[in-house]
Amino acid sequence: MDITEFLHLRGADLASVVATVQAAVRLEADDVLLAVGSVAEGLGNSKSDLDLLLITPRDPGALPARDELGLMAGRCLIDVRIMHASEVDQLLGRLRAITTLPWDVTNAVKLTIDERTLLHRLLHGYPLVEARGAQRTAVMPSAAELSRLKLQVARQEARTVQVDLVGYRETGDHRTLVFAAQHLLGQAVDALTASYQLTHPVAKWRYRMLDRLPADWELALAVRASNLAAGQRYWCLHRAPEQPDDKPALDHALRISAFARAAFVSAENRLVKPAFPGHRLAAAPAAARASGDPALPYLDFDVDFFLGERSATLGRLNEFGDTVELSPSGLAVALLCDGATTVREAAVMVHGRDDAAAASAVRDTIAHLAGAGFCLPAAGA
Repeated sequence: MDITEFLHLRGADLASVVATVQAAVRLEADDVLLAVGSVAEGLGNSKSDLDLLLITPRDPGALPARDELGLMAGRCLIDVRIMHASEVDQLLGRLRAITTLPWDVTNAVKLTIDERTLLHRLLHGYPLVEARGAQRTAVMPSAAELSRLKLQVARQEARTVQVDLVGYRETGDHRTLVFAAQHLLGQAVDALTASYQLTHPVAKWRYRMLDRLPADWELALAVRASNLAAGQRYWCLHRAPEQPDDKPALDHALRISAFARAAFVSAENRLVKPAFPGHRLAAAPAAARASGDPALPYLDFDVDFFLGERSATLGRLNEFGDTVELSPSGLAVALLCDGATTVREAAVMVHGRDDAAAASAVRDTIAHLAGAGFCLPAAGA
């Protein structure tokens, strides 16, 4: 429901909300009052509270002693957070200091989840009074800034998990392997939604963000098409094996890892490296799927990528071994290493034809990756 419908259910309207705040804090001409949170973004329900953000340049002595107020309008519970304009300016400055640096996933993002949520709310807040809403551009981050920030946080967290997954596999800790893989999937979803400028950083809204992706969302990823909506694909990937036995647990984690790598490449290509020539896959005919060819192997959990202007470099995290440089089509083959896609499928999807030369090109790429020690056997091998 939207904010007007929500307030109607609670016996209130926008005017009564503004009047309630006015009575409590005496709004002034330079104040900015925003409705923020789930209700303002159309994510709320009948049990939600209405969150407001008051940004003011007034002297703190002219404001209530507390920076959070609980008010009532009709049957609507209102939570008002009061911030000085200088606090918002400082936060926006920190964001811009991060997002104007050259892209480097190792740069630490020194913003808390609360600060990132506040930035998101500043972007998506609903101005309650249009005259004051005209001041809003001074307290807004850009969607591009927040999308890149969300991707950077997801990549940093994911890289740590990727290394951990190798350790869990080597020690046979398959229970932890499954839960860590699901954590990796969450970071991949954050990257995927960021690539559509869906910037909410809180995990509980991931599924709702996926519902806002277009029907053809898989076209932007170098993955074997599932023809599922994004939310349904997430649900299927997240579903854990019934028992934490070694092979089901490992296959579950590797499927997630393959999807996550493709999601990260797609998001980075769209948000950070638009000059990198991404490779759109062709549809593979049923004959290629049922060819009896061997499936491509998986890439190990810690195989990561760096996108250059004309090629991509793959290497292992926390290792000092070989790296592999790939063309856009070679990277597309690497991203199809999902333990299920066959050589002939990959040949058609990447090179657009089902012939010996295309299949040979796929095999050459796989041999290059295997020679660098990046590959694990496919499921069932």
